[in-house]
Amino acid sequence: MRSDAPGIHTEDKFCIIGGGPLGIGMGKCFIQNNLPFDIIEKEKDFGGLWAIDYSSGRVYQSTHLISSKKNTQFSDFPMPDDYPNYPNHKLVLAYFRKLASHFNLYDHTLFNTTVIHVEAMDDKHWKVKLEGGKELVYRGIIIATGRLNEPIPLNYPGKFTGTFLHASQYKNPDIFKNKKVLIIGAGNSGCDIAVDAVHYATNVVHSMRRGYHYMPKYIYGKPTQDWLMEIGSRFNSYEELWKYVKSVFKMAGFDGEDFGLLKPDHEIYAAHPIMNSNILYYIGHGDIIVKPDIKLFKNNKVIFNDETEEEIDLIINASGYRAVFPFLPEEYQIKDQHDLEKLFMYSFHREYDNLLFIGYINTPSGLGNVANAAGQLFANYLKALLTESPAFKIFNQLKQHANPDLGQGRYMKTARHSLEVDLWKFLKTINFLNSKFK
Repeated sequence: MRSDAPGIHTEDKFCIIGGGPLGIGMGKCFIQNNLPFDIIEKEKDFGGLWAIDYSSGRVYQSTHLISSKKNTQFSDFPMPDDYPNYPNHKLVLAYFRKLASHFNLYDHTLFNTTVIHVEAMDDKHWKVKLEGGKELVYRGIIIATGRLNEPIPLNYPGKFTGTFLHASQYKNPDIFKNKKVLIIGAGNSGCDIAVDAVHYATNVVHSMRRGYHYMPKYIYGKPTQDWLMEIGSRFNSYEELWKYVKSVFKMAGFDGEDFGLLKPDHEIYAAHPIMNSNILYYIGHGDIIVKPDIKLFKNNKVIFNDETEEEIDLIINASGYRAVFPFLPEEYQIKDQHDLEKLFMYSFHREYDNLLFIGYINTPSGLGNVANAAGQLFANYLKALLTESPAFKIFNQLKQHANPDLGQGRYMKTARHSLEVDLWKFLKTINFLNSKFK
């Protein structure tokens, strides 16, 4: 659907790989900054993980936002007034496609096109090889393929003879009808799927490796994230704020220990929050039976670490995903999510000035404001790169140093939280870096 602007060849453009929410956000910022670009997207339309029928889709029938509409939308392109506080996946997908249409991104995008290999030709250009053999040359590469592209496998001893699925394969709760179900993993998806199963399965077991902190989706009559944003300035320290927040959540019935669950081994602010108003309700009513981690599989039985066992027909593995980059050669030293810690701001390759990654950090917030801020930084950086301005040279000196304090130290030392950062520190650092281009 792309129509090349007269006189602009691909070697003068930047290539954005991925047409999910971050690819759309990046394209929007490039339009606003008059940067030439193409988006290359393997699916037939925009949407990424929000497109339930696509191979890249990671949503299921009951999926809604866990960040509020206010904190997810782009401030310069708000969601419609008639959207609820937590829109479902169909509304979210429609919003992103409307955003893409509004900023004319369809005319800049190659759909049904898969990138299989990229490599630097020199210090200014990259060769992009597409499935089918076609090759294009670009001025730089921005990778926006997302964090949820390769399911993390489980490796327990023994053999399970029932049906075993990853959460990426789950779309509709009908698969639970008349089955004894085990959900492995207690992140947001795992908790959502366990709640779905309650209404269809004959028995629902949920395996949790540790204790977790739970947040309701509403508190004091407001979306919880909106409420947290409002009260933050009332407290003198982070610790004081979250001590108060925990007391409010406990009064509201969202302390897992009150339901017989393990005490969390981390503070509430040290992990990505579990936003679910129903999981503890069903645990408290006995509709979801909580078990510890798994010891082994034994045919149609699952033996847990507490030596209890359950007969199971269907297992859903909700242990998460990892980012992988199969189209990047070894020489760039970025093959999976772990390697992203080598990048400056988890985004800028320290050696290749025109190789950038967008959307791989995680903040306890919605998308829009973070994407706008990061997108503007990318645009400022690339405009400085094109002119080799003094600001570009200053930035390049900065990016050879260790990553600044983005609040990384307060999070759990797990693969899930390896790229988690504090929202306010991240935005403050981006604003500081943007100021270098003025």
